[in-house]
Amino acid sequence: MPSFKTNDAVKIHYQTYGAPENQAVVFINGYSASEATWILQIESFKRAGFYVVSYDHRLHGRSDKVDYGLTIQRLAFDLKELLDELKLSQPILIGHSMGASVILAYEQLFTDKDLLAVITEDQAPLFLKAKDWLDGFGRELSDLPRFMDSFPQIKLTRKPLSIELKRELGHTLLPFDFKAGRPLLQNAIVQDWRTTLTREEVPHLFLAGSDSPIFPSSHAAAALALTKNPKSEAKVFDGCGHILHLESPAEFDEIILKFIQRVIT
Repeated sequence: MPSFKTNDAVKIHYQTYGAPENQAVVFINGYSASEATWILQIESFKRAGFYVVSYDHRLHGRSDKVDYGLTIQRLAFDLKELLDELKLSQPILIGHSMGASVILAYEQLFTDKDLLAVITEDQAPLFLKAKDWLDGFGRELSDLPRFMDSFPQIKLTRKPLSIELKRELGHTLLPFDFKAGRPLLQNAIVQDWRTTLTREEVPHLFLAGSDSPIFPSSHAAAALALTKNPKSEAKVFDGCGHILHLESPAEFDEIILKFIQRVIT
């Protein structure tokens, strides 16, 4: 399977689908997941005429299991190296959960001038409690050890997944080392991307689950209010938890494809 080595010698596994000359769409998975979780999106976006790219973060999936570079900013640099490796021009980035934070870290480090559009799935720009965010909703810093301990046991979905999908994921997903990944989770939790959003210029689609166990769905509209591009939008998926692309894949694909069509025409 294809891979490349980062400048700090980490092998990153990736997959590509479709014709390289088509508009590139890059799927970026969340914490503890792998590129295999986008299984329901690959063919849909390929049929729609996109060059589809998915990959595994360091420590995740088939990429190297290392104990260094476990920060969101380093993962964003890995993403930059992947885009350079594949010579992608003006890609559309789609990130779930921590993958959304990786996109915002990419914008923080490199700006969004080389991107065409951004879609983020159930990831608020702020995880911790703040008086000026969602009326003070959020977790206290002192609560983080308890949250990180419990994270592997949290049921992230609310809508049932099909037996076929569970079987396929069971065959393709690799075990994740939550102990090794704890520094990365902690680093992701303490980030605040609100200022980054105020500087964003590309169209951004914010997606949220109405029944997410991680964030209140109001985060999508609140994040949208921070941006200045008139083509940016927010959408809440009724009855969904934290993994919209697995819980309501047809709706997920349709909403994103229509958004892309609107912003690139």
